[in-house]
Amino acid sequence: MSRFKKITVALGLLFVILMVSSYFLVPPILKSVLVKKLSESLHREVTLERIHFNPFTLALSVQGFGIRERGGTESFVSFQELFVNLQILSVARQALVLDEVKLVKPSVRILRNADGSYNFSDLLEKKPGEEKKEPGKPFLFSVNNIRLIDGRVEFLDNPKDAKHTAENIQAAIPFLSNMTYALETKVEPSFSAVINGTPYTLKGETKPFADSRETEFRISIKDLDIPHYTAYVPMKLNFRLPSAKLDVESTLTYRQERNKTPALIIKGTAGLRDVVLEDLRKARLIRFQALTVDMAAVEPLIVKIHLAKVALKEPEVNVRRNAAGEINLLALAPEKAKDEKKAEEKKGLPAAKAAPAPDKAGPVVDIDELLLEKGTVSFRDETTPEPFSLPLRDIRLEGRNLSTATGKEGTLDLSVGFPKRGALSLKGPVTITPVSARLAVDAKDIDLPGFQPYWTEAVNIQVTGGKIGTRGSLTVSLAEKTPRIRYTGRLMVTRFASIDKVQAVDFLKWKSLYLNDLDVNVSPLKVQIRQVALTDFYSRVMVYPDATLNVQSIAAKKEEAGKPPAKDEAAKPQAPPQEPAKDGKEKPKAGPDITIGAVTLQGGEIDYMDRHIKPTFSGRLVEIGGRIGRMSSREAIQADVDLKGKLDGYAPLEITGKINPLSKDLFVDLKMSFKDMDLSPVTPYSGKYAGYAIEKGKLSFDLRYLIAKRKLESQNVIFIDQLTLGEKVESPQATKLPVSLAISLLKDRHGQIKLDIPVAGTLDDPQFSVWRIIVQVLVNILTKAATAPFALLGSLMGGGEEMSYVEFDAGSAAVGDANLKKLVTLGKALQERPALKLEIEGYVDVEKEREALRTARFQRKLKVQKLNETLKKGAVAVPVDDVKIEPGERDRYLKMAYDAETFPKPRNFIGMAKSLPPAEMEKLMLTNIEIRDGDLRLLASRRAQAVRDVLLKSGDVTPDRVFIVEPKSLTPQKKEKLKNSRVDFRLK
Repeated sequence: MSRFKKITVALGLLFVILMVSSYFLVPPILKSVLVKKLSESLHREVTLERIHFNPFTLALSVQGFGIRERGGTESFVSFQELFVNLQILSVARQALVLDEVKLVKPSVRILRNADGSYNFSDLLEKKPGEEKKEPGKPFLFSVNNIRLIDGRVEFLDNPKDAKHTAENIQAAIPFLSNMTYALETKVEPSFSAVINGTPYTLKGETKPFADSRETEFRISIKDLDIPHYTAYVPMKLNFRLPSAKLDVESTLTYRQERNKTPALIIKGTAGLRDVVLEDLRKARLIRFQALTVDMAAVEPLIVKIHLAKVALKEPEVNVRRNAAGEINLLALAPEKAKDEKKAEEKKGLPAAKAAPAPDKAGPVVDIDELLLEKGTVSFRDETTPEPFSLPLRDIRLEGRNLSTATGKEGTLDLSVGFPKRGALSLKGPVTITPVSARLAVDAKDIDLPGFQPYWTEAVNIQVTGGKIGTRGSLTVSLAEKTPRIRYTGRLMVTRFASIDKVQAVDFLKWKSLYLNDLDVNVSPLKVQIRQVALTDFYSRVMVYPDATLNVQSIAAKKEEAGKPPAKDEAAKPQAPPQEPAKDGKEKPKAGPDITIGAVTLQGGEIDYMDRHIKPTFSGRLVEIGGRIGRMSSREAIQADVDLKGKLDGYAPLEITGKINPLSKDLFVDLKMSFKDMDLSPVTPYSGKYAGYAIEKGKLSFDLRYLIAKRKLESQNVIFIDQLTLGEKVESPQATKLPVSLAISLLKDRHGQIKLDIPVAGTLDDPQFSVWRIIVQVLVNILTKAATAPFALLGSLMGGGEEMSYVEFDAGSAAVGDANLKKLVTLGKALQERPALKLEIEGYVDVEKEREALRTARFQRKLKVQKLNETLKKGAVAVPVDDVKIEPGERDRYLKMAYDAETFPKPRNFIGMAKSLPPAEMEKLMLTNIEIRDGDLRLLASRRAQAVRDVLLKSGDVTPDRVFIVEPKSLTPQKKEKLKNSRVDFRLK
């Protein structure tokens, strides 16, 4: 045998011996070393059932391996078998090449302690003196046919009192290699498990050691129970999630070229099912059946999201605003977000108005299709006196081509169902960045009574009916600093009805209110309405028993001035004071620009009832209709006014003229005509305030009001026909003034009263009131009728106060020419006022009248002597007063009259009457003439009769209207500048 053969045989035998010895010796030695070294290194008990090694195939099998918990008996890590098959070419290639790696039934038990540490935390601690080594040349390897079979992981979380399990873990990786020949070969790993009862599947392709790191994984998750994992959210949650399932079917692709930004793309679908979200008190906030997101391409590394479709099915949202004004959904924000908001508010501005962050490109989100179906929203507001509830149903939202990219336009179609068949729809193009929209709006039959809580404190009316609707176009643009919002279209409120909450009776209602061709711009406010039409409207005006008007009580009383602000209001930051104008003058703010093309009224009715009066008074103004022309707050135009109506169905009311109530400088030029209103129904008022019922009469008036430059001029012509007072009414509020006399003074011979009361004033005077002035004028008329009736009559007919008397010469009852003219005027006035009666009282001036009568009687005695003498001579008899004594005759007739007197006369010594000078004779005669009170009373009576005769002789006054009244005294009431020798008149 040659030497070569011997060496070959020897080597062969040695190889066989080594193989056989390694087959029998390596397993027990390796087992002993592993158990000892691992137990010492891990500080845990390590167990190993057996090791099998095949030196011929280089296959190693480790079976029954286990590591117990430190200081315990529970299993920490274990597996049934680890099988590794080393390729013989590893040495030649200077790399680790494994044909197969198989791990069967591995089990890991992870424990999280109360202090937050884990049962493996000590294994992660860095050993003292251990230094970080610089990376060297990469170690080449190629591992093939990697499999994990029936793995299990158990995680016990003591702080959260939770347990998680991953069972039936299956993993397979065909190969992993960083060797040059395999760098561009795709690896197709797979993974599946059942985690907490939810199956997971992961399959993919990857080049883990290629320069591109190209990787693609297909992820499948079914029925992931999300509430099971909410405990691990790293922040405090302000809500509960009792139910939510996650499904994922997606593909994740990753690639990183050298010197390029990594690319991560996610495609596929993700969905949430059976989601229920509650607040911390277990009140439901949000629920929906399914949310499905179809991801066309989601690139999280560059924040670019392209979603093919987002579908939300049957969402239910409960929105609640509590009494403090806090909205429940806003409370869902994490505590960190709330703290940031509070920090902004501490700086002096609300978070919503804080300075925006510097401009930078935001995430780009594209949604090809957005679909929300069968949604419902329940809104409850507890800030109102009575909680307000609004259930919205059948909500459908459909969006197309929505994007946050600048200027990219999509479409939106929203429809919402309101209670009682109300509906709202918005449809049209929208842009998210910047926000803009052009939406067609269609709202119909939205029920108004449901919104009562929002105005129940402001007004004391209860809205019992009404539907609001609109159809038009809404344009919104937030691209500029000042938002641009415009709405065009029409608005209607139909079948509106309301009641007075105090009396529970109808207050205001109408069949339809239309605002046609409405055009509203916001910032600055500009409103244009082509036509306002109100049809079949009704309003009730009522005076309550306490004399207040229902329209006054409609507005609820506001809080008293000086009341400290509410806590929430006081806590709000105050807006900074406005800077004054540079010129030091405050510039007036321009008011809103409002234009109304026309207002038409048809079929109106106003009911008036006064319950303050007993008996109750009521009246109705019906058939109200007409038109008001174009009005504007900016244009210098006046609208034509033409309105008509009827009181109680017969008395016509007409209002015509021009107005512009919207102008800053109010302009009004209106004429109001009201004809033939029956006055007998207003007996409750006349009885209470005048003390008389009204038997009959009709009222008409013509009013004109002119307001320009805040100055008012009005003409108030009042006409009352055939006013007849009825029975006297006992009323403590009735005036004590002579109402009947005043009416008689005002009423002409045709039974008509005409009053023309002009009023002027300025609107800037807070005390100025047209009707207050008119009422005061009427009161003045009554007062004048009582205190100076002839002055009132004179103001109506001419003549004035001088008609109230006739003056006479002392001792005379003759009516002079001047008095005749006065009595003619008085007679004409009485003729025009047939309801008036005249009382005449004659008076005398006692002292002057006595002297005058004595002188007159003395003169009469002289005239009698001359008359007797002429009669003896055969002359014709004439009245004594017509006898005229010439100056040369006076002493003769004086002597004759003296001799005829029988009073004692002076005598001489022989007893005969002495012959006396004329002056002495006149003196004795005057001394012996006695004027008694009866003579004075007779003179006063003759004066009254003389005046009466003049009045009756004129034919203007009938005897039944003129009465001579016996005065209570001979002397009248003293009046400045008037003689006591007079006749006084009184009107009745």
